[in-house]
Amino acid sequence: MVAEGEDLLVAGLAHGVTPSVVFVDAERADEVSDLIAQLGPQTEAYAVRRDLLSEASQLAAPPRVMAILPQPGPHSFATVQFPPVCGVWLAGVSDPGNVGTLVRSAAALGADWLALGPGSADPFHPRAVRASMGATFAVPLLEGVRGEDLASREGFRVIAAVAHDGVAPWQTDLTGPLVLALGSEREGLGPGLAQLGDHADVIRVTIPQTRGAESLNVSAAGAILCAEALRQRHISEFAPSAPVA
Repeated sequence: MVAEGEDLLVAGLAHGVTPSVVFVDAERADEVSDLIAQLGPQTEAYAVRRDLLSEASQLAAPPRVMAILPQPGPHSFATVQFPPVCGVWLAGVSDPGNVGTLVRSAAALGADWLALGPGSADPFHPRAVRASMGATFAVPLLEGVRGEDLASREGFRVIAAVAHDGVAPWQTDLTGPLVLALGSEREGLGPGLAQLGDHADVIRVTIPQTRGAESLNVSAAGAILCAEALRQRHISEFAPSAPVA
């Protein structure tokens, strides 16, 4: 996978990921010399012209550093916590920027893992990696997880985010094992719910909005729901115990 910019390289190093190759803007190499000094002998480092970095980069301005890093994983339900305290499943979230932002929110707000269902963008796409701001290395990512795969397992509830007619997230218990399901902004979670079939533990939740407001961006909705689940767990954890009779 490609990491554009020193922030992503620093995040990878912090999580024990060793880049195979690093390219540095020859004109600005002294500005990142401390970072380059952290690279071990397994990493090849090259100083290159800025115009070559510009051609290779997808950023508006060429970064000082580009790195090639091994892709984390692969992960499966056998290698992650299952049932999760909180897992995230994306069904048809096709924009890499939204996927990367959701990865960042999932890592920050206590999700055990994030799974990509059919029609979802590659979490290792350069745009997704940039939007994750290094969280790609912090939370396990599972690819190709169908609704049927979730429906065949037990011990958790699916909290399905829908635009209308669901309960408010703070009106349902999010403290037990759960998988937060999010769909595309255009089609919603309808196709994803169909994949789940007759799963007995699906609860539909809707984030209340002011009258006339447009629907929330899927990454914003995911962050709100992850935060609410984390809030409820904290309240449950620190609630005073009932007195013993």
